[in-house]
Amino acid sequence: MYIEPLGKMYLPYIVITTLVCVSSVVHGSEIEYDGWLQLRLWHAFNDDPVPEFVERGNVTVSSVRSGASVVGQNGLLSAQINTLKNLAEHDGKYKLMARARSSSGIEYTFLTSVPACYLLGSDLEDIITIWLDSAAEPIAVSVSSLGPCTLQNPFTNMWTTNVVVRYTDGGPIPNTAVYLEKLERERESREKGESKDNRSFLAKYWMYLVPLMLILFLASANAEANVEASAQRQ
Repeated sequence: MYIEPLGKMYLPYIVITTLVCVSSVVHGSEIEYDGWLQLRLWHAFNDDPVPEFVERGNVTVSSVRSGASVVGQNGLLSAQINTLKNLAEHDGKYKLMARARSSSGIEYTFLTSVPACYLLGSDLEDIITIWLDSAAEPIAVSVSSLGPCTLQNPFTNMWTTNVVVRYTDGGPIPNTAVYLEKLERERESREKGESKDNRSFLAKYWMYLVPLMLILFLASANAEANVEASAQRQ
């Protein structure tokens, strides 16, 4: 999925694209065409239907083949950190808008989001993934954070951003918003200890039972061999 080139920063409709890495995705080092890419970033801390974006910084990818990049960003103000905490307390999502411009001169705008509590838990460390097609044109930009989910103040007001460049093999790009929400719910359940394993005893412990049975079998075979050898000597 891609967004048609935009002439203005704010348009009534922006396609929200969220991606996960699947088996059909490989690293940008295998891309046929090398080029550069520039991203201008804006972020919003409100959970309203119309986000209020303010400038965050920029990313310059000097080579999409190697993924070499330089990131320049503004630190968060105290008021912004408080707003981020308030957003996390209400299970809100931090929104990021990226204006991508490739070496072809075409511009694309993408909107993505991540649970605000994960940014707090990771001390403002996030991952910006840039997805390219085989012609090195951007088709999506996504933001993620490893968390954990907390409501505490981050230790720093500066971003630590890791930029990853990937491209697809030409297959369809999955819209996995529902899938990601499912993963978030499962992770929260594990953290709260609410996830139950309803598998049978054998299904859960077969990997331990098989070696144990093998050891017992070998021990029994050795014992019988020793008895036979002793009987022959007598």
